[in-house]
Parts: sequence; C-alpha cells; structure tokens
Amino acid sequence: MKKEVSIRMKPRTLKYFLKEAMQSLLRNSWMSIASAGAVASALIILGAFLMLAINVDYIARDVESQVEITAYIKSGLNQLQVDLLKKQLQKMEEISEFKYISKEDAFEEFKKQVGPELLEGIENPLPDSFRIKVKTPQQVESVAEKIKILEGIEEVKYGKGVVEKLFKITYWMRLIGVVAMLAFALLSIFIISNTIRITVFARRREIQIMKFIGATDWFVRWPFFIEGMILGLAGSAVAVIILAVAYNYFYSTIKINLPMISLVPVEVFYIYLPYFGLMGMLLGALGSAFSLKRFLKV
Repeated sequence: MKKEVSIRMKPRTLKYFLKEAMQSLLRNSWMSIASAGAVASALIILGAFLMLAINVDYIARDVESQVEITAYIKSGLNQLQVDLLKKQLQKMEEISEFKYISKEDAFEEFKKQVGPELLEGIENPLPDSFRIKVKTPQQVESVAEKIKILEGIEEVKYGKGVVEKLFKITYWMRLIGVVAMLAFALLSIFIISNTIRITVFARRREIQIMKFIGATDWFVRWPFFIEGMILGLAGSAVAVIILAVAYNYFYSTIKINLPMISLVPVEVFYIYLPYFGLMGMLLGALGSAFSLKRFLKV
C-alpha cells in the first residue's frame, strides 16, 4: 500500500501548492478564463433557482402567517366574563397573540371595507370577538377546537377547508423548490467537473510524470484542489455580481407593479451572497476531485 501524505500540511508546503496553482492558472490563462466562465454560468443558473426557492418559501411563510382564528363572543357577557376568556386564551401555549375587537370597532372596520354609505341607517349586527394568531400555522385547527368549547364563545372561524388546501400548496411549493435547487446543484458540479477535466486532461503528462517519480496522490491533488477553488471563487464572484444586480432590478419591478406580492428584501438576499461564494469554492474543489480520479490511476 502506498504511503499517503496527510491532508494537514505545513505552511511551507501550502505556499508551494498555492504557487503551483497560481502558476498553472496563469500558464493556462485562456483555459482558466473559460473554466471560470463556465463556473459563473452554472452558478448563475443555480443562483436563479436559489432565489426562486428562497422567495417561494418566504411567500409561503407570509401567506401562512396571515392565517388567524376569529372567535365570536356570545352577546350579553359582562366584563368579568370577557376578562375570564382573555385569561383562558393567555394560558394556551400555542397562541402567539390575540386581540379583543369590540363590536363597535368591528363595525367601523367593516364600514371602511364596503363604504359607509352602504351601511347608513343599518344597526350594528356584529358581535364582540377575539382575533387569534398561533405559533405555527399547523396548530390552527386544534387551537380552534379548544377555543370553540370555552364558555362564552359563540362561534369560531378560521377558513376551514381553505386553510388545509393552502398548507398543501405551500408544502408542494417548498418541496419543488428544494428538489429543483438540489438538481441544479448536481448539474453545476457536473458542468464544473467536466470543465476542469479539460484542464486536467491537457496536463495529464505532467500528472503522470509526477506519479512516476513517486509523488503521492495527495501531493498531485492539492494544487488542482486549490486551482478548482480559485476558479470556483472567481466564477462565483462574477455570478454574485450579476445575481445581485438582477435581483435588485427584479425586486424593484415587482414592488412597483405587483405590491401585493411579498418578496425577500434585497438587504436580506445580500446576506446569502457570501455563502454563495463559499459554495462556488466547494463546487470547484469537488469538480477537481472528480476530474482527477481517473488520471491518478497510473
């Protein structure tokens, strides 16, 4: 069995590998530019799907957060009985917040929605109520059942039937987003691997000579790993700039033309960009690893 060098290395050895990687990049400058361009193209496609997946999840969360329970209070309850209901709601751990809405406030809101002229002369038919939000949208049904049996509650509404369909839609939206993102991550590795393979193939004699004179696999691998990471970082830097500009334009356009759609704010999206650079380095290193495997069998 051949003796392999440890993955851990001395600073002097690392300096040698970095020098080798940089010299190789400069010596094969056109190939390096083409590789970085291919990495950038793959990461732009991956980034576009990442943006889509993040925004689908954000929209799904926003829609789910708007689901609330309305509990109508029986007429004729005195203040002590209403206060008792408030205490009972406060004790329910699943409830994140609730608000008491008097029938006068509810009628004023209704007037604003339909126009006061349509309700002129009509006596207020609305009851007092509580508007309740739960910690997780999936708790809506069970919490509604608990509230329904409280003494003093007349009726509970939360969009039964519609809410369940909404949860199914958001579930499938998230699942499709994750699957698409993983598929494009694998496709990116494939593209990067094949691009770097061309570089490795052009230097196959160099690798074979190194192997014949006794270089270990890791000694051969490290410069290519570093080269792959630099190409991945360069490609991801280009992709990050293009994606940032594109998302900024896309966000502004949607905000102006479709204000009802809630997207991930630009500032929040920028937080993901450094991770995207790390992803580029990782993909570059993986691409190098897959490309080298064949040529190390001497």
